[in-house]
Amino acid sequence: MARFGRSALAVVEAELGRDAPEVDAVPKRPVGRYIIGLLLIAALAVASTAFTYSSLSRQETDATIMQVASSQGPLSRQLATLAEESLTAVSPASLAAEMRSVRDQLEVAYRGLQSGDAGLGLPGDNSDAVDQLFLAVAGAAETLFASADAVIEALENGMPPSRASVETLTSSAALFDTAMGSVVFQYQVDAEQHVVDLKKTQYVLLSATLILLLVEGLFIFRPAVRELKQRWGERAAEREFDPEQLSYLARYDPLTGLINRTLFTDRLVGAVARARRDGGLVALMFLDVDNFKEVNDGYGHSTGDILLRQIAERLTGSVRESDTVARLGGDEFTVILEGGHRVEDAGRVATKVLTALSAPYRIGDHELHVTTSLGIAIYPVDGEDAEELLKGADIAMYSAKAAGKNTYQYFTRELRDKATERQNLIDDLRRALEEGDQLELVYQPTVDLSHGTVLGVEALLRWNHPHLGVVEPARFIPLAEETDLIIPVGEWVLYRACAQMETWLQRGMDNVGVSVNVSARQFRLGNLVETVAAALAATKLNPRYLSLELTEGTIVSDVELARRTLERLRDLGVRVSIDDFGTGYSSLRDLERIPIASLKIDRSFVSRVTEEPNGASIPSAIIGLARSLRFGVIAEGVETAEQADLLSELGCEMMQGYHVSRPLHAAEVLPFIRASRNDRPALEAG
Repeated sequence: MARFGRSALAVVEAELGRDAPEVDAVPKRPVGRYIIGLLLIAALAVASTAFTYSSLSRQETDATIMQVASSQGPLSRQLATLAEESLTAVSPASLAAEMRSVRDQLEVAYRGLQSGDAGLGLPGDNSDAVDQLFLAVAGAAETLFASADAVIEALENGMPPSRASVETLTSSAALFDTAMGSVVFQYQVDAEQHVVDLKKTQYVLLSATLILLLVEGLFIFRPAVRELKQRWGERAAEREFDPEQLSYLARYDPLTGLINRTLFTDRLVGAVARARRDGGLVALMFLDVDNFKEVNDGYGHSTGDILLRQIAERLTGSVRESDTVARLGGDEFTVILEGGHRVEDAGRVATKVLTALSAPYRIGDHELHVTTSLGIAIYPVDGEDAEELLKGADIAMYSAKAAGKNTYQYFTRELRDKATERQNLIDDLRRALEEGDQLELVYQPTVDLSHGTVLGVEALLRWNHPHLGVVEPARFIPLAEETDLIIPVGEWVLYRACAQMETWLQRGMDNVGVSVNVSARQFRLGNLVETVAAALAATKLNPRYLSLELTEGTIVSDVELARRTLERLRDLGVRVSIDDFGTGYSSLRDLERIPIASLKIDRSFVSRVTEEPNGASIPSAIIGLARSLRFGVIAEGVETAEQADLLSELGCEMMQGYHVSRPLHAAEVLPFIRASRNDRPALEAG
């Protein structure tokens, strides 16, 4: 290559008739460096082979772990089946030997998975996630082994075991089976992660080998590489220090092309300064897209981005060119209106904006219907500077959301006071949850319409505020829903209700269950089944005594998620009811696909039964639908004997409401249940 370069250079010199520039010859590379490079490549190849062998051994171990872990569920179910047979066993000794064999297999495998067992090929080096799941399953496992020992001991003594021992064994086996399902799933996740780690390491080793080969080759062409690197550096510097691009990004939103928060703040400060100097008003509108998160969750973030761009276009087209439109971030937009002299002018513009933004959006194959809530603050009426105006418009926007959305609200001093009160209440609720002594559960009985006996109780949360007294749920539950507080609040209610139910069972209450409401945010979080299983295990409550209530709207929002989750809850042994039925517009096809136990007729329909000529039509239709699908039916909010009688004639099976009883404190529940079974007039008097 050196000769070729010199020959070409000589030709150029001859043609141009001038001296050509000197060209450095390609430097010779010492042989030692080539040897070092080859040794490095060989070392990388050996490392790759060794790691691959180690990873294959790990995969064999993972396969053994999965096989043993997967056997836990069938063994626990087999143990529960044998326990049921023990109540009528013809040959107790033979059955005891079979149960002892199954029980020992189950425990050996369970202990081996936790701590390791060389004979079974179990290393016991579990991940932190698996160890946490084993902590959750420990209670059910120990109860299962202990109850199995009790049943086996009775059989070995030639006596049938007690039904209580068998029920304890079967319920703990169901909990153990469900909890071990989560363990098996986590083992599978860990095994897949091992494969991913193998691929990553192999990619790293392969990349290092290729890079080393590339470096070896590039050394020959070092001058060309140096020149190329210099050019890349120059271009990168040009891109990095492009003043126009930096200026644009500092002032404008790259998604919509609207001005960003920085430039918006400058514009608002300037508008207020001009109004202070020349007179007139400045109106600031703060807009937030209603339920925008559902668009991202349901259609994807790319669709959400397109929607935001279309909203920006419509918003810009709905105001004057002299007005300022900005995107502050997320789904929040602002508009600055200058030059007005009447407060009501802003309301007319807001109406025009809301009308434009509420028209359907066509994005790909989807037609989206989206609304916006809008707040308005006016200078100098609502604030003396830009910061006060922005706060006021933000508060007014939240008021518009509370008023039903797709509307606008002017800022008022009363709204500011309400916003302060709202924030204080949220802070107080957070403290109440941490301390625990302000929150209390009361229980609304559900009775059989035919006989008046209590079939269950619904756990309802009450807040006894140290200064405000009793805070109604309608006041603080929506605040918890708007924040992340609903998650710990929901878990607190679930654990407390399960613990109380177990206490009642120990005091002799049977054939009665407790129901707990589940919020939409709890449901969509994705770990509801694990949370319920953990609560049952911690309180040792049999799953058949627990039912959950989900609103119809929660299920309709994601039917596939509802189906999967409710099937897992059914397998756990927990029943599910649809609350407020008739308000969520679910389809018959949706109801047929999901495993539910009963429908609760919304109280708004119950109140119309005796108040309107056709008030019974909707409850009658719901009852007929429930019968055809073999669901139970509960009427909630029954307040009069006339309503109860008419619902009974329509075929309703169960009811709740003040006609049955007010919500009861925990200490009042057992006496009320006994009264309902022994003395129906006492129930009606309650």
